[in-house]
Amino acid sequence: MILGEILGKRLNELGINKIYFKGEIKRNRTILQNIAVNVLLKNFSLLKKENRGKIMGKEFGITILSGKGVETSEYEIWKGEGEKILIEYPKVPTFIIDLSLWERHVEDERSRLKTQILCSLNAIRNYLWDYNLAINNYPKNFSLNVPNNLRKDVIPDDSTIVLDPYGDVEATEEILRKTNYFIIGGIVDKSGWKEATKELSKKAGYDFPHVRISLRGSTVGVPDRINRIIEIIMKIRLREKIEEAILEMQTNSDKFSRLVLEASRGNYRDAILWLKPNDKVLRKFSQTRLGSSFFPQSASWEKENS
Repeated sequence: MILGEILGKRLNELGINKIYFKGEIKRNRTILQNIAVNVLLKNFSLLKKENRGKIMGKEFGITILSGKGVETSEYEIWKGEGEKILIEYPKVPTFIIDLSLWERHVEDERSRLKTQILCSLNAIRNYLWDYNLAINNYPKNFSLNVPNNLRKDVIPDDSTIVLDPYGDVEATEEILRKTNYFIIGGIVDKSGWKEATKELSKKAGYDFPHVRISLRGSTVGVPDRINRIIEIIMKIRLREKIEEAILEMQTNSDKFSRLVLEASRGNYRDAILWLKPNDKVLRKFSQTRLGSSFFPQSASWEKENS
């Protein structure tokens, strides 16, 4: 259950089924999810006030108005004094980004890692909020330079796994839906640092199963950006299948890498049906040695599909 649904249920308990909201709505979030994050992070409150606006959406039993229009609402959620909205937000799942190996990164890698953490903060707010994201082994003088309520140095319980592309255990939907804490290594390395997660776990003192998320038996094509991993897991916890969630979160680069792998296995024609690469990916693939055997007239194919 996402935070927006919890807010919708709380408003229904108060006998409210229509609200007016004046504020920015983030793309990729439900409107109530956006409002719920504002309630928790910016102390938005409930005000009994009649407003006229247009219907922006209907979610979880609540009609949301905004802007100018003819529809009326007796309640407004706004950034000001009013009745405090109590939301019983979920304490789990919690995603722990561990920075034990921060000092092993060069400046460019640190910058990339910070960007991933900021993207992860935005990703978790699409479903839950800052409480569900933590940074362990916080480096000295480390700052994200944005307002946040991230937790630090969270101690996970027994229901914990370490996400590791070289882990011994392959993730299942049951594992990902029942786990409380997910430890993700804060690691950025372009040279293929294979044992980095194991090294991090040893240094941080984690003694939990190392679990890999695979796509049809291989980690090739599974997104490795921290924010995308979080979104994959959240989608699975919201009842999507593993493959569906991975394919939805793949970048063009992920799809291209998997396409090359499947072509090397002789599975290209089948893979194109389930991987669903776009024309840009197929165009790039057609220019490879493997792709040229499937698109021998590459130039004409590109012209037809551009």
